[in-house]
Amino acid sequence: MAKIIQPLTNTQIEKAKYSKNGKNELNDGGGLFLQLTPVNSKIWRFRYNQPSTGKRTKLTLGEYPALSLAQARNKREEYRALLARGIDLQIHKQQQKRELELAKSNTFLAIAEQWKAKKEGEIELKTLDKYWRSLELHIFPFIGAFPVSDITPTLALEPLKRVESRNNFDMAQRLASYINEILNFAVNGGAIPFNPCQNMRKNIKSIKKRNNPHLKSEETPLLMATIENARIEPQTRALIKFQLLTMVRPSEASRAEWEEFDFDNRIWTIPAQKMKARAEHQVPLSSQAIDILKELMPITGRFKYVFPKRGDNHSPADSSTANTALKRMGFKDKQTAHGLRGLARTYLAEQSITHEHAEACLAHKTGDNTSLSYNHSTYLEQRKNIMQLWGDFIKNCSEK
Repeated sequence: MAKIIQPLTNTQIEKAKYSKNGKNELNDGGGLFLQLTPVNSKIWRFRYNQPSTGKRTKLTLGEYPALSLAQARNKREEYRALLARGIDLQIHKQQQKRELELAKSNTFLAIAEQWKAKKEGEIELKTLDKYWRSLELHIFPFIGAFPVSDITPTLALEPLKRVESRNNFDMAQRLASYINEILNFAVNGGAIPFNPCQNMRKNIKSIKKRNNPHLKSEETPLLMATIENARIEPQTRALIKFQLLTMVRPSEASRAEWEEFDFDNRIWTIPAQKMKARAEHQVPLSSQAIDILKELMPITGRFKYVFPKRGDNHSPADSSTANTALKRMGFKDKQTAHGLRGLARTYLAEQSITHEHAEACLAHKTGDNTSLSYNHSTYLEQRKNIMQLWGDFIKNCSEK
């Protein structure tokens, strides 16, 4: 007749002490026992027969009291259920360990770090650092440690709503976009089957605002007079005028390098990595733009950048230089540096320049994917005349 084992009690366990001559095992039944050690620790173990070999073996569950009597019994029942299904506990434990390691490598933060590494070759590092700092401040403390597979709209919305509650709607919208990008990256990498937060931005309040405001064409003489008379560095004045004449973005103008200019053919070739669309862009130079470069050549021609940073001739001017100067001139909320492109685009429309040619001047792609795949024209020859027309207009406005 099988020996009847009386279940353990917490009192028995508390009083139990290691004995040199004793067996030092307290059985609870069903394979569960408490091992007493010479250093007065108490270890829960589970004794069982391996399903494949029938060999008698033991598995450590944990130490008492960190693992309580009730918890140890729950573990025993879990393992007995696995054994009944023919699952080897050692293999099961190894699999759990692998899954835990995989979960750690697939946290939202870990996936975000992989996404960041990919983005490093696609956008400016300065811009990427700005993205990352906002994620570190607002998102990672709340959902960074969660496995990416556990991210739900409800979970992701919590930190976004905190930002939104401070009326920082624009930041909340941007953060929602970053989360969406990271989760799409996780889908493409096989970490999750789908992105559950695809439409999350719809749950964030947005405010309509006028982006990159600009003056009307008839106000251009006022703009030019203000720029000419402003108490700013001569190179900053040249930067603003050069950006205006070439219709490029602030970052593209501030990072212009001397080696990018072909003075014989009057062409400025901006490398793909500097462009927003990651495609090389050729800018025909008006005589007015050439004049600015010739004025700067004796001053900055020996350096890499046309507009070097003040106090550091080996680095380009900050992309915000022109915008900061325009604000100080009194154009805040009236004319931004990026809005100089809008001013130019408005003028071109008023001169009945075709949509395709005008958009090409701004390095904008037009048409749907099908038309873009067939039309590779940059309208360079047409743009030469357009840029000179614009240059002449700016010159006339400067002389009024």
